[in-house]
Amino acid sequence: MEPQGERAASRALVVDDDEFVRMVVSEALRQAGLEVCEAENGAQALEMFAASRPDIVVLDVMMPGLDGFTTCTKLRGCVGGSRVPILIMTALDDAESIARAYEQGATDFITKPLNPVILSYRVRYMLRGSQTFDALLRSETRLGLAQRIAKIGNWEWRPDTNQFTASSELCRLMGIRPQDFDGTFDAFLHLVHTEDRDRVEEALKGILTRRVPCDIDHRLVLPNGADVTVNLQAEVLLDDQMKALSIVGTAQDITDRKQSEQEIHRLAYFDSLTGLPNRVLFKDRLAQALSHAHRYRTTLATLFLDLDRFKVINDTLGHNTGDLLLKSVAERLADCVRHSDSVCRSVGEAGNHSLARLGGDEFTVLLTNLREVQDAGKVARRIVESLAQSFSIEGREIFVTVSVGIAIFPEDGDSVDALLKNADTAMYHAKEHGRNNAQFYSNTFNAAAHERLILEGELRHALTREEFVVYYQPQIDLRTNGIIGAEALVRWQHPKRGLLPPAEFLPAAMDTGLIKTIDEWVLRTACRHNQEWQLRGKMPVHISVNLSHSLFHSKTLLSVVEEALGQTGLIPACLKLELTESIAMRNVDASIVMLTTLKTMGVQLSIDDFGTGYSSLSYLQRLPINMVKIDQSFIQEIMTQASPAPIVRAIIAMAHSLRLLVLAEGVEQEAQRMLLLELGCDQAQGYLFGRPMPEEAFAALLPPVHLRKAG
Repeated sequence: MEPQGERAASRALVVDDDEFVRMVVSEALRQAGLEVCEAENGAQALEMFAASRPDIVVLDVMMPGLDGFTTCTKLRGCVGGSRVPILIMTALDDAESIARAYEQGATDFITKPLNPVILSYRVRYMLRGSQTFDALLRSETRLGLAQRIAKIGNWEWRPDTNQFTASSELCRLMGIRPQDFDGTFDAFLHLVHTEDRDRVEEALKGILTRRVPCDIDHRLVLPNGADVTVNLQAEVLLDDQMKALSIVGTAQDITDRKQSEQEIHRLAYFDSLTGLPNRVLFKDRLAQALSHAHRYRTTLATLFLDLDRFKVINDTLGHNTGDLLLKSVAERLADCVRHSDSVCRSVGEAGNHSLARLGGDEFTVLLTNLREVQDAGKVARRIVESLAQSFSIEGREIFVTVSVGIAIFPEDGDSVDALLKNADTAMYHAKEHGRNNAQFYSNTFNAAAHERLILEGELRHALTREEFVVYYQPQIDLRTNGIIGAEALVRWQHPKRGLLPPAEFLPAAMDTGLIKTIDEWVLRTACRHNQEWQLRGKMPVHISVNLSHSLFHSKTLLSVVEEALGQTGLIPACLKLELTESIAMRNVDASIVMLTTLKTMGVQLSIDDFGTGYSSLSYLQRLPINMVKIDQSFIQEIMTQASPAPIVRAIIAMAHSLRLLVLAEGVEQEAQRMLLLELGCDQAQGYLFGRPMPEEAFAALLPPVHLRKAG
């Protein structure tokens, strides 16, 4: 190999018959600062090795023609190939394949699929070791292990006299001055960490009987109490009669290397935010637990956890707060899992549970050796109850809940993927049951999931087939009892299932991304209907259209509104756009800009479901809106409980102080209407005044313009 100083960057030869793998590996190495040349098979690799003299070879095992094992052997026989680092890439992670790779001369191996970050760490480490080794070889002229490797302490032990001679470099590694070293084997062992001492003594004394070199990693304890990790290599020196004269060896400080290996391991198997095992490590532990459960016929459970509405918290309070919340959740989950020992039988020192973060706001828990299946439910309920308690994040009280799905081995699956999939399915079932609860997996969920997939497919065709219709629910003035508008509500006229309410298809629309397209259609249709009513001589009213998060925060909202008004001729004042508190609060500054632009166009604006979200008076003052709608949950209990009435009164007073109108949703009783009127509420909507109805039915309720003027 040419000296490193003769070219600016180290050169890597990447050998793989898969062009995509070569591209990924080459790009990762170039990002790490290496020059890269490529070969697509073993024969080409041998030619390019001779021509380019690379500093490292990254070699695939499974290739046509010369496989990786054979190519590795031939590379070692090339000029300059005996010492070049060879990193084997393999999807074969069994011990036999790994052992064969080392036997053929591989320096190290890495398993597919590749992680580019770990690959670059591994290559840089191997290059650093190779370059150090080569530099030391060039600087040393004497043969022998101690003379070949510079900056590595060497030593000699004469067992017959127990004399132990340490070089100055070794003394430096041990943190002592040469003159302070006692010069005996016992003195050296005294500096070895107590947990490693017996192992080191046995290995060195074993050289005398086995007559084979020794290679062992162990720790030395420095006088200041700190540890250093060293690699100790030794071999026996024999006289002409093959009797042992002494044992000579070296000790190299590999503390940094060990730390790098630990960091690589941490990156590969642990979540960087919470420190919990990641998906890869969890699946490995689950596979081991399944193997044990198969063998000993025990029961285990996989719990799949997903935080409810975490995205709202993340978007509203910021990602930094969200990260701190996730760390606190992980700590609380760990505490819950630690107390699960009462429902599980321990299995050795490894314990009987494993907690992991799969990513985002998803966590998993593994419970092994369950006494009873219902014990998994006890742990899940403990988790639900624990997370329901408030979190204190940067002085702010935050509430979050969790939905938990439970899958049991062997009833719900006998493989890693099956258990995780079914636990995930059960978790979504928990969300459908109101969130903040735990559900066991059931085979019926698969049928429900299949129906959901069919529904999503039909939903994609519903727009083109003109299966959606808009219904209108009247809104009245509480002082005059006259109709002043309506809320546009979408319905799906399904060809087989009949008229479907929003609750049966909007969740699927949001999951598939179709909600934005549906919202745009409702907006255009509502504008068209309203203009048609006015052209027929009906009294002008405003029509409220709900905006989803997808449409409100899209770049096309303004153009969609302009086109709907322009194409229908409807005056902007007859259009009212509604959005929920949570949508407005996700990005307050951006919401203010968008709402201000819409208001400039003349469109009315309303906050829907007020009182259930995250807004405060300070934020509400900044929003350029015309109205707030009191959520129906307050109205439904206004006559039965003491607390809703004062809350409603406070909302009305606050809104009026900001010169905003107030509309109450969900009014179903005359007593509710009377109380709302007494509290000063301006408008109302609910079954008392009319259920959502087809366009023609609502149009029939609108009086002609001349009657309104006459009144």
